[in-house]
Amino acid sequence: MPESAPRESIAWVLMLDNQLHAAVGERELVHLIEAPMLLEVPLSPPYCRQVLVWNNIVLPAMDLAAWLRGKPAPRQRTLAGVFAYQARPGAAPEYGALLLASIPMRALVANDQACALPKQPNNWRALAISCFQQDDKPIPILDLPTVFTGGLLEPLNRE
Repeated sequence: MPESAPRESIAWVLMLDNQLHAAVGERELVHLIEAPMLLEVPLSPPYCRQVLVWNNIVLPAMDLAAWLRGKPAPRQRTLAGVFAYQARPGAAPEYGALLLASIPMRALVANDQACALPKQPNNWRALAISCFQQDDKPIPILDLPTVFTGGLLEPLNRE
């Protein structure tokens, strides 16, 4: 039986801060905003202290690096990516924003690049559905419905 070619997909590789990378599917990133106008939300958690208005919709601006590390992320500049996700199969698309450290890069990802999630920070399992290796670095693939529908509200044990 002949071996089939590895299945390939396009992903966006995101820099969450100066060190942390993650990825999303090609169609999940719908808009990139350079120098977004972020509005502060009093008494909100450190990983979601701001919102932005996009197409007349108020979106949470999630700082996943702050959530993973337990403190705000250092960035040279602030970008926001607007991402589409479905809370459940067949549902209408919903949107959320992630704060980014640089412009996302497209990557071709094959099944043979699958790898284990990074050990540090230790909370990737709550955010990621899978992981692939690129340039000897593991790149977790984000579970956007979990990120944007309250999956980060539970306190996690950080090391």
